Amino acid sequence: MSVFVIPVVAIIMGIGIAMLGMWTDHKRKSQLLEQLHRERMAAIEKGIELPPMSPEIDASVGSAASTLPNPGRVLRTGVFLLTFGIVLYYALDVVGASQAAVFGLIPATLGVANLAYAAVLFSNERKAEQEKARKRLPEL
Repeated sequence: MSVFVIPVVAIIMGIGIAMLGMWTDHKRKSQLLEQLHRERMAAIEKGIELPPMSPEIDASVGSAASTLPNPGRVLRTGVFLLTFGIVLYYALDVVGASQAAVFGLIPATLGVANLAYAAVLFSNERKAEQEKARKRLPEL
């Protein structure tokens, strides 16, 4: 009986923690939107010109700007997955589960894919910055 309790509790706790994280993020965003709405309505009632929404508020509420991938975050995830996969591979190999050690290569492969994706994102970001700089310079 107790053999089945541990996996069930682990699964329920894992799902519960993920749901709690999603719920708190939703509550934070809804409170931010509600506060922003109240401020804007008060400004309209007083006849004050509405200030433009700041980029931080736009990004935190889930606009298109926040959906763009962050190259630094992708790089960090890639390094973590690659390291985790390699450590898992060698740990399972040392323990004696050499056939199961191959499964450590799965997160390592995902890490390599994330590193390649981060390289592409950094390259695109660099090209966009060069394009902006070229457009800013006056042509002679």
